[in-house]
Amino acid sequence: MRNITLLNLEVRASPEPLVPTVRFARGISKEDLRPRVAILTLGCKVNYSETEALAENFQQAGYLLVDPEGPETADVFIVNTCTVTHVAGRKSRQMLRRTKRDNPQALVVATGCHVYTSRAEVEEIGEVDLVVGKADEERMVEIVSERLQYELPYRPKPSSLLFAGGLGLEQSDEFKGGSTNYRTRAMVKIQDGCNAGCAFCIVPAARGGPRSITMAEVIEGVRRKAEAGYQEVILTGVHLGKYRAPDTERPVRLRTLLERVLTEVTIPRLRITSLEPQDYDPALLELWQQHKSLGRHFHLALQAGCDTTLARMRRGYNTEKFARIVAQIRRELPDASITTDIIVGFPGETEAEFATTLAFAEEMAFAKIHVFPFSPRKGTLAASMTDHVAEGTKKERGEQMRQLSDVLSGRWRSRFIGEIRSVLWEQPLPPVGEISNLDLKISNLDLEIPNLNLKIPNLNLWGGLTDNYLRVYAPAEENLHNHITLVRLLKLVGQGDAEGMYGEIFS
Repeated sequence: MRNITLLNLEVRASPEPLVPTVRFARGISKEDLRPRVAILTLGCKVNYSETEALAENFQQAGYLLVDPEGPETADVFIVNTCTVTHVAGRKSRQMLRRTKRDNPQALVVATGCHVYTSRAEVEEIGEVDLVVGKADEERMVEIVSERLQYELPYRPKPSSLLFAGGLGLEQSDEFKGGSTNYRTRAMVKIQDGCNAGCAFCIVPAARGGPRSITMAEVIEGVRRKAEAGYQEVILTGVHLGKYRAPDTERPVRLRTLLERVLTEVTIPRLRITSLEPQDYDPALLELWQQHKSLGRHFHLALQAGCDTTLARMRRGYNTEKFARIVAQIRRELPDASITTDIIVGFPGETEAEFATTLAFAEEMAFAKIHVFPFSPRKGTLAASMTDHVAEGTKKERGEQMRQLSDVLSGRWRSRFIGEIRSVLWEQPLPPVGEISNLDLKISNLDLEIPNLNLKIPNLNLWGGLTDNYLRVYAPAEENLHNHITLVRLLKLVGQGDAEGMYGEIFS
């Protein structure tokens, strides 16, 4: 793990948290016999949005939501698994085993995409007490409660594994959004499923075909988040470009939905997750020009910067089309951050193809590249392809791509030195007093402060995000949590997963 400098602090990059920042129950008395549930999440923002809805359902049913890494002991641990790569599947199984090992008396429940695609593997895990399939996600609270029988703390030892339901995607209604989620940013899931048929992707098998919720449900979901005090709402989906309102005579797509939300709900910030290049609508940018509340950040999944590789991936576009999209965004929204995903080591990827992808990625000047070594998933077209790339080669190419990402990120952030941007503040480091060899955590960072003795009373270093998705740190005496302020950006700090900018609050 790389050590880098943030101001005078040592910063160690840390992986994405496995659970969202939720409002956990604290200081539970021994007399409070309500059942306690903890939820751990792996994977994408869609998984996190589903976890938020699940957390709300349990709380409404009378459960106490506790931090899985906190001091409170949970009676039920739910692991929302991921299967997008074989590594994600392995981590899901490891988390299930570790959770039971660390909490032998608790009920361990497996759900999520790895359950849907690899049921047999999950069922073979002896540490799992209950596996809940897609069709029964809505009944999760009922199923868990029946198994738990509210006999706390004397829950009977589970005698056998129960697999609750099959895939049943057409019958499930998994779009409910909760309000027990991120403290400053909330998610509303508006779409699920995909039928794009990319050669490498297991998602259609895990989540089924595309389907959407109604515009009225989306608007109500965003309104609930705004009324709950959230400053930013993120619209999530497996394939947002496939959004089609099911309750209208004429097809209503993402652009019309966004326009309706922006017109009918007052929210300081509205953001979308990722867009697939094949579904990009040039008319979308008109909304960004008209509405300052739309987050100026686009995540466009490139996957490969070589047309030959893209054709094998069955992505449905070429680099020329992708470059046109980026050029339009740069022209009409020059301060918008553009991030991407790239797969290295796809079957048949030659050195020349990888070099082409590397050069194209540099030409696109991405703000950040999320790098994924190819992972064969059983049941996909790519898994049956020959000419697989050696693991060592994939590792080398991944490192080259990550190094390029660091360079491009530095170039992009440097453009904003001296500018004033709005920042939504999330959380602070603890107040700085006399500090020596203390580990402090903020967001996705572990901050190590070696051999320092500082006396700066009432000073916090706050972390937050700009409207165009730059991570920013600034000192302040007051409580900035869930507030948006203007910040002058002064210098670059960090790199890789810990990259950001240091600034001063502008008044």
